[in-house]
Order: sequence, then structure tokens, then C-alpha cells
Amino acid sequence: MSLRIGEFEFGDGASLAPMAGVTNPPFRQLCAESGAMFSVTELISCHAVLFFSRRPRNRDRKRGQKTLALLDRYPGERPFVVQLYGKEPELMAEAAMVVEQEGADIIDLNFGCPARKVIRAGEGCGVALMRHPPLIGDIARRVVDAVKVPVTAKTRLGYSIDQRNGVEVAKILEGSGVQAVTIHARTREQGHSGPVHLDDLAAIVEAVRIPVIGNGGITCAADARRMREATGCAGVAVGQGAKGNPWIFSEIAGGSGAPDLAGRVATCRRHLALFVAWAGEPLAVVEMRKHACWYLKGFDGAAAFRKRLGEAVDLAAFTGLLDTIPLS
Repeated sequence: MSLRIGEFEFGDGASLAPMAGVTNPPFRQLCAESGAMFSVTELISCHAVLFFSRRPRNRDRKRGQKTLALLDRYPGERPFVVQLYGKEPELMAEAAMVVEQEGADIIDLNFGCPARKVIRAGEGCGVALMRHPPLIGDIARRVVDAVKVPVTAKTRLGYSIDQRNGVEVAKILEGSGVQAVTIHARTREQGHSGPVHLDDLAAIVEAVRIPVIGNGGITCAADARRMREATGCAGVAVGQGAKGNPWIFSEIAGGSGAPDLAGRVATCRRHLALFVAWAGEPLAVVEMRKHACWYLKGFDGAAAFRKRLGEAVDLAAFTGLLDTIPLS
């Protein structure tokens, strides 16, 4: 099955899955340059969107500016895919209309996030909604009817090993007008670790006619190929495996993988520069510490370098620390 969403048709590569605190414009740009078919924003609460949309003056308040930053895009980003989460159908529909007005080309609905603050003891949003399939259908239907752009969704196999209802939910989403689904082939209990259940993913692919994108456990091209061959999914999405490794998208598409240490340092420097240009020096320096840890491993003194990242209090200190890495 080819992967087509609305007017957008994609090849045999991989997309970048949404990750809170990671998939902001600078990182999405680096992944796109490395061959990602498309990227998805960090998940955004419908309530946060409505905070600034219902009262325009809230756009200038800290909370409003924080949400609007999540709706930023890198230059030329298209399709611009925005992921929303929430559990009130009418609020999700209203937020989707706002996001469409803000320039979204595709709206993705999150029914798969396992984070505690999202699922709230199993009665909140994200993957908790898989315990209430009719509500998922209502949310999806209301959003599809409210906007003109394509709507997609992300789910998991189920809330727990004993509550695997991925097939049922995928059928409901298809019937609600969703144009594609991304399935993380694990349950809420597994989070982002443990084996992916390819048989369950294959059953979902077989059960629906809309494209299914497989997700979970992809750290190299071989993982992506195995998932596609075992399940027949129309595409794959990479999340955790892209941290510190935007080159995984090139590798999956048949190109080169991660470069040598000098290349990784150069990419870290560019990522830092893009981050500073987008968010300003103070925030960029703090947020780039974790990215530097992900980029820079496996060389003599790497552990000591990562320990010293706390000393990177400004751009000059950060770049000076990068200068200490032995490249020869």
C-alpha cells in the first residue's frame, strides 16, 4: 500500500514521530534534511490552543507564547503536521480549526501517549482513551467534520497486554474519516521499551483500508525493513531512535548512516545554531545539553564531556566545550 495523505504522497522512507521536548522546528529541519518524509510537532493540548485563540490578548502571555512556539515551523516545512490531544470532542474540533488557521497541512490526533501527566491515572487523554473506543470515534469524527485538511491519528496496540484493542480502534478511526493511522506496536504498559508486537500490527494493517504507519523499536534500517516486511505497513515512523541520530532517515531511505565523530560534532554545532536562531540563546543552551549527550558518545573522554555540559551556561561556553572534543 502506498502512503498517501490528502494531496501528499510519500516514498519508502520514514517519518519523524512526535516527541515532547524534542520534535521542535530545529530538530525537524535536521531530520528533513536527512531524508525524513515528514515530521510531526510535539503533542499540543487542545486547552492550550483554546487559551490563546479565545482571548487574543493571551497570545502575548507566557502560556500563549509557549503554545504558539509549538506551532512554529522551520523555513519551507511542508507538510506541516500538528498533533493535538484532548478528550472533549467539541474542544478538540474547535482547537483543530484554530490549528488549521495557523497553517497546519495535516492534523494528527494523539491517542497513544503513555505519559502520566497525559493519561492521568488512566482516565485522561492519550492512550487512556483507548479504554473508551466510542469516545475516540466521536473525537475523530468531530475533528474531521470541522476542518478541510486531512486528519490522521496515532494509537498503540492497547492500554495493556490484556486490553489490546488496536484493531477495533483502527476500524473506528477509519469509519470516522481519518485518512491514516500510526500505530506504536506496544501497549501503554510497555512505554518505549520491550518487544514490539509485529503480529498485532499486521492484524491492524489487514483490518483497515487506510494506510497504517508502523512505529516502535526502530533504531536502524534493518528494524524498519523488518517491520514493513512482517506487517505490510505503508510506512514507518521513528521516534526514540532519531534522538542524536537524524541520519537514521537517510539510512532507512538507502543512503548513508551516522557520520564519524567530526560529523556528529558539526551537526551538534549546527543544531545549536538553529536552536539559538529559533528560541534564543538562554533556552537553546539549556535544551541542547540533552541533544549533545545523544549526539556525542563513544569517544575517549565522552563521559567526562557529558558531565561537563552543566558548565555550558551560554553559547560561548557551549561551543568552547565542543572545541575540547578530540577529532583526531
